[in-house]
Amino acid sequence: MNEYKKKDSTLDDNAAIYVPREEKSEKQKLKEMNFKEKVSYFKDYYLVKTIIGLAVLGFATYFIYTVVTPKPETLLDAAIVNYTFSDETINKVSEDMNKLLVKDPKKENITIDASFYLGNGTDTSEYTMGSQQRLQTYMFSGEIDVVIAPESVFQTFATSGYLDKLTEVLPTEFITSFSDSIFNSTTSDNPVSGAYGIYLDNTALFKDVSNTSDRPVLGILVNSKHKDNGVEFIKYLYDYKK
Repeated sequence: MNEYKKKDSTLDDNAAIYVPREEKSEKQKLKEMNFKEKVSYFKDYYLVKTIIGLAVLGFATYFIYTVVTPKPETLLDAAIVNYTFSDETINKVSEDMNKLLVKDPKKENITIDASFYLGNGTDTSEYTMGSQQRLQTYMFSGEIDVVIAPESVFQTFATSGYLDKLTEVLPTEFITSFSDSIFNSTTSDNPVSGAYGIYLDNTALFKDVSNTSDRPVLGILVNSKHKDNGVEFIKYLYDYKK
């Protein structure tokens, strides 16, 4: 009896559990599925991986593009402080200077920024403080070539030694012709007065926004990379027609 039970409970070597399972390839699995099953299979196993892969590829492409593609060189960066002009006027000045200086628009550009406002010296608003910090950063880094500001503000730039002497960059005949418009000042390092700016209240662009008690003055930054273009800008402003 016990021998019968033992024999009866023993599985045949050919039983299903002993038959090795055949691993199907992805191709075989997909071939056996209908369209709906294939869509569900893709969502479950590949959708997230695909999205992550595309995101990584997109970021890598953007990173390579920004590193490999050179940024356009700014041939003239002019900062206008405490003066408000319409977008149309700023665009006209930018377009005129582009025509004058830019040879390859893909590699070169012009910046005329009239967004700087430093107030009257007592203004401590967030915008004013932000403008001051931004302007000083650009000046220290040599990003700005030319600065235009009311005389009271401009005097601070001259005294601090931010500006180059115009007698060293402007043609002698120009200095002679506009001697009445030259702004002279000493600096903290040089007690001898020098020509560090030129008044713009008689130019067509600044005539209507000028204050006789605080005249607009233009200066070229001592660390400018494009002083020659700053000179061209001065000539342009004196020839400017609305």
